[in-house]
Amino acid sequence: MRTRIDPPPTCGPRLTDTVGEVVMLDEESVRMSTRTGEVVLRRDLVVAARAIPPKPVRRGAPHRAIGIEDLHLVMTKGQPGSTQSWLGRAGDGWLLRAGGGWTGRANSALPVGEPGLPLPQAVDAVEAWYTERDLTPLVMLPRPRGAATADDPLGALLLERGWTQDHPADVLTGRTDMLLTGATAPPAGLSLHSSDHVDETWLAGGPPRLRDHLDVAREILALPPRQIFLTAQDSEGGTAGVVRVALNDGWAGIFGLHVAPTHRRRGIGRWLTHAAASAARDAGASLTYLQVEPSNDAAQQLYRSAGMQQHHDYVYLALRT
Repeated sequence: MRTRIDPPPTCGPRLTDTVGEVVMLDEESVRMSTRTGEVVLRRDLVVAARAIPPKPVRRGAPHRAIGIEDLHLVMTKGQPGSTQSWLGRAGDGWLLRAGGGWTGRANSALPVGEPGLPLPQAVDAVEAWYTERDLTPLVMLPRPRGAATADDPLGALLLERGWTQDHPADVLTGRTDMLLTGATAPPAGLSLHSSDHVDETWLAGGPPRLRDHLDVAREILALPPRQIFLTAQDSEGGTAGVVRVALNDGWAGIFGLHVAPTHRRRGIGRWLTHAAASAARDAGASLTYLQVEPSNDAAQQLYRSAGMQQHHDYVYLALRT
């Protein structure tokens, strides 16, 4: 938080920075928790504010040092549920998300802390919450690299209770500028269109599952506060490919990269990825995350060749009847 010094000094800097967590905000003041204690800033003196990534929990590059739970709290802001509730303390419990059945990310419980209940009762509460909404109970279980589902106490309990696991997804992270290495010229006959909100042209270029859930997709894709929707269009106005960038807490999330089957093998995916990273950099996001299935060889090669690294993976567990 950057503020003016009042009264202004006769010489030297006239602005000062405060780094910490905002714990209270009203029309007159901002209360922040800093490493040296709480401070209260006058709002009329604030000239700028910038979100920075969560505090690292281990040594290393910033995109590697962030903890798994903190990264998931960033990621879920990029594709939240239309309905959300906390089991346990907000921000440090289990986040229950529902979004009309479109995507596992928006329709699963995310355990990032303590649920405030013994594990069996917490699972009972998850089952009841999703059953009340006519949704299949679903848990997104983050796993450290190399860990199995049964190594986690919650994962072991779910498997014991008859929940089944689907294929995992890798979470890759890196510096945004990693994705900008190498010039990427627009494929012949295509133009790039950018918007801060989802429109019908972008939706028309999404994967089949999105088009099968258009109403709920429109609702969910309107929820993140800072986004960039990029659409590759051909000379006739058709949609050749799309990608979305969500901006939160100093991070950029790349979502929904899809190239129409008739336009594949033309380098459009790489071009759109480069465009997404460029937009993220211009918006001030120095770190990027994305999620990709291990079996998606083309996407894995694209992202890893640009320097993105696996941070961890996660697996969905579902209670199907």
